[in-house]
Amino acid sequence: MTEEYTLREKVFRTFLEKPGLGPSEMAEHLGAKYNSVKAAYAKLSEEGLLMRRGRGSYSPNFPGILLHLMDRVEALEKGSK
Repeated sequence: MTEEYTLREKVFRTFLEKPGLGPSEMAEHLGAKYNSVKAAYAKLSEEGLLMRRGRGSYSPNFPGILLHLMDRVEALEKGSK
């Protein structure tokens, strides 16, 4: 990753590349604090981008991701007018 991303963005991007990583593994992979990574997973779930399947188990929420992208595109289109 060449750009500077927030921890939430790093967690999400890495999760999409390696969806088997739970919060513990993600914290180790990113060299971040477990509680911060756990909070990022919770926020991503709250935003509808991830679905919690069980304790420490998540999956991508593809409909939520698509809706989020559509909202962002719509906002960008409105901003360029």
